[in-house]
Amino acid sequence: MQFLSNPHGCEGWAGEMAQRIRAFDWSGTDLGPIDRWSTSLACTVQMMLASPVPMVMLWGRLGHMIYNDSYSAFAGGRHPYLLGTPVELGWPEVADFNRHVMDTCLAGGTLSFNNKDLVLLRNGQPETVWLDLYYSPVAGDDQQPAGVLAIVVETTELVKSEQVRRELTHNLEQRVAAEVQARSAAEDQLRQSQKLEAIGGLTGGVAHDFNNLLQVIAGNLHLLARQEPDNAQVQRRVTAAIAAVERGAKLSSQLLAFARRQPLSPAVYNPQRIYAGLGELLQRALGETIHIDVQMPQDAWFINVDRNQLENALLNLAINARDAMKGEGVIRISGENIILNPADCAGKSIKPGEYVRLEVADTGVGMSESTLKRAFEPFFTTKREGHGTGLGLSMVFGFVRQSGGHVEMWSEEGKGSVVQMYFPHSLEPESLDVHMDQVQHSGGQETILVVEDNEGVRLTVVELLEQSGYTVLTAEDGDQAMSKLQAGSPPDLIFTDVVMPGRVKSTDLADWARQQTPAVPVLFTSGHTRDILSSNHLLSPDIHLLSKPYSPEALTQRVRSVLTARQGCP
Repeated sequence: MQFLSNPHGCEGWAGEMAQRIRAFDWSGTDLGPIDRWSTSLACTVQMMLASPVPMVMLWGRLGHMIYNDSYSAFAGGRHPYLLGTPVELGWPEVADFNRHVMDTCLAGGTLSFNNKDLVLLRNGQPETVWLDLYYSPVAGDDQQPAGVLAIVVETTELVKSEQVRRELTHNLEQRVAAEVQARSAAEDQLRQSQKLEAIGGLTGGVAHDFNNLLQVIAGNLHLLARQEPDNAQVQRRVTAAIAAVERGAKLSSQLLAFARRQPLSPAVYNPQRIYAGLGELLQRALGETIHIDVQMPQDAWFINVDRNQLENALLNLAINARDAMKGEGVIRISGENIILNPADCAGKSIKPGEYVRLEVADTGVGMSESTLKRAFEPFFTTKREGHGTGLGLSMVFGFVRQSGGHVEMWSEEGKGSVVQMYFPHSLEPESLDVHMDQVQHSGGQETILVVEDNEGVRLTVVELLEQSGYTVLTAEDGDQAMSKLQAGSPPDLIFTDVVMPGRVKSTDLADWARQQTPAVPVLFTSGHTRDILSSNHLLSPDIHLLSKPYSPEALTQRVRSVLTARQGCP
């Protein structure tokens, strides 16, 4: 029976390659005519054709190729040209590799490769493919190796998929690591913020009570000075004591700034204009050996801030920078319009949006990591005793946060420090500077209702006002004040502490005063406002506030200016 003439139910023996093998003229090859094939060759070809795995047999020293239907799919455009062709001619781009295979297996050896990468020509273009390859010798009738049987399984898609998976896994691991790092940093920032919040609450309360004590001391000192105008010894001691009170008042003000309880009077400004008015003062304060390099954008966005407090913050940062550089070097003050996205705001006290970033940088000694973590804490300083209170950065921190912004600091030992203040972009038109004429006279004959629960403060205020010619009524709290207001004719001015015991609050007195015809002006006073008068201590223009402690001149001049404004006089 002719070879492969009867498939006997085997699909491979009836397939395309079985028909091509039977029809091919093998007489010109080492195999000879098909009807003279050796039993071992015929059996191996039948086994190969029946296999669903891509297989090819390389017969003889030249490796004439005989393959099955599955291999024909792998061969692509080279099929059916490969049939009967020596392997080095059929796959010339990998001739050296196949020569090694033939030499090894015809010598009785075997070869196997897992995910072997070879560059093959496909559609005329070189392409890297990956293959699982298994080579075994095939014996002739004389039991000597006469050919090579190869199993060829392409794994290119699997290898590429694994590469993509590894890349995705690597990227995922990087993203997870970055997320963990970012979350850890945010948690650190949150813990530091909570720590500063707790300290701020304590210092704010202390500063409020401290201001009341200072007001009593200052008021009585001024009264004593007025009673003994010709006593030089008394005047000298009073002057020294008042100077100490003023230093205490400055300390208290810095504490309130850190605690974000200082009353602010914000307005819309261009950062360039703020620096223009501060430049000369900075240069005088820093000295001739310090050069100030200012870089502000020409189209800087407007910000809504208390100009005085921003100038104080910039001055504090510049002085710190000068000290860090031992009084010599360049301080860079720069501004930039930036947009913060949600990732930028992680762990911070601000929301995504448009901000103006003001930066003060120096090339000084820098800070260690442990020092940097405590830099904003009140009373923490690395300066020697007597050369710093440790409240400069604390004041900056509180002011920026109270203004709806955020402050960050970078520092490294030997490389200097950078402080960045972020302020929200204001879309309101820029405010115009209004210069109020100084009130020339500070006395008067009007009637003033003084509402103050601290007896020491109340007594000194009453005496100071009476010495200026005013008629003074008093009340210990809001309840008593409201009773007097409803019982008699209204006073010309209500001078009231902000925080008092009782059911009637200072704001209730102000509401009553506004409802009168004509309205009765109200002048508030407080160690700090505690958000009673304002939102986040941002005062509206129609609220008059005299912060404690104040001097007799400040009291009488402010009283006079409020009364004069009510009367509509210049």
